[in-house]
Amino acid sequence: MSRSLVVDLRRAGPGWDPVRLASSAFQWPTRAPLASLRELASSLPPGTVTRAGSPVITPANVAASTGVIRRRSTKYQGSVFAVGLRGLRSGDVLVPPSASGPALLIDDRLNGALFSSRFTALRPLASVDSLWIWAVLNSRSGCARRALLAAGSTTGVVKTTDLLDMTLPVPPLAHAEELRQALARIEERTHQAEAPAESTWWTTADLRVRNDWAITLATPRPGLLDDGEPLSSFIRELARSRSTRNAEVPEEVPGTLPVVDVSSLAGKPPRRWVEPETSGAPVIAPGDLLIAGLGDYSYATVAQRPGVADQHVFVLRLLDHAQAPALAHYLNGREGQATRRILLRGSTVPSLKRADIERFPIPREALDYDGDTEPEVPLAEQLEQVLWTS
Repeated sequence: MSRSLVVDLRRAGPGWDPVRLASSAFQWPTRAPLASLRELASSLPPGTVTRAGSPVITPANVAASTGVIRRRSTKYQGSVFAVGLRGLRSGDVLVPPSASGPALLIDDRLNGALFSSRFTALRPLASVDSLWIWAVLNSRSGCARRALLAAGSTTGVVKTTDLLDMTLPVPPLAHAEELRQALARIEERTHQAEAPAESTWWTTADLRVRNDWAITLATPRPGLLDDGEPLSSFIRELARSRSTRNAEVPEEVPGTLPVVDVSSLAGKPPRRWVEPETSGAPVIAPGDLLIAGLGDYSYATVAQRPGVADQHVFVLRLLDHAQAPALAHYLNGREGQATRRILLRGSTVPSLKRADIERFPIPREALDYDGDTEPEVPLAEQLEQVLWTS
């Protein structure tokens, strides 16, 4: 992520330290008075220690674009924050060391959870709305401000002391209350079913009689792959693109379409554009179901606008477009993600083949979902629009 600021060096004084200059030039998109986090909240120490085997939520377990806790790690060992009893409580805020990582707002749904001590734990004062602090830190402007703090670190992380010294806008109480309902709806969407934590098992199998012994090693219940109708039965056309690198341009020009890659499916804005005629890649039509071919997560998305698929994105044109939201919801859910991990191949960069997509089992009850398509707008952008444009 790159950002730029214009600084008048004539007023900078001696010592043109880029980090100090950039921090002093940063402006929040509001005229509300500022206060440091140190004035708004207190920092909490970890409360206990855990060994490997306990499910712990680490910064890496939180999806950057959505703020959703994907799963818990059983490999972490060391100091942790525990929710409940004398530990963290509802209203506390956890901030990851990475500026691009989402902060988490603790509530009763996380009772008993353990969090890595790599988070900075904040307890807002009784007079301060913790939801407001969570929203500002996770907004696009908040991430940019945290990125400036990380730029001054040799490790690329935000130190707790620097975070506490960071100033945040503090609006009048009446204005914050007006936005509270909208912010609460956004925060509510960060609570989704988690994928099960990693586990081990013992089993015996005759590998001489199985066609795909890798699946036998991936799950103690390979029969899950037969539990449902194969995804191929819902598809009219399935395409996987080829590389568009030779035909891409770094900015949008007339006649080009955005290249939809895995990061785009995760909610990030497009970074490349291409003329569809010269790329030879499949053109995405609104209503197509898009699935990531690389990585642990499916990021299944229903296309809302035309684009050109990256080589690591599967484009599924369905027989019935009305089923796309239900299929995307299932693929992104706990059961869908668990099945995906069974089918993944490769130890360095796990991926799916076309045959894996076609055989992916879809339970009949998955089609009963009647909710809306999940928003493509990343968490940071949603909060930016509500906080500063409302």
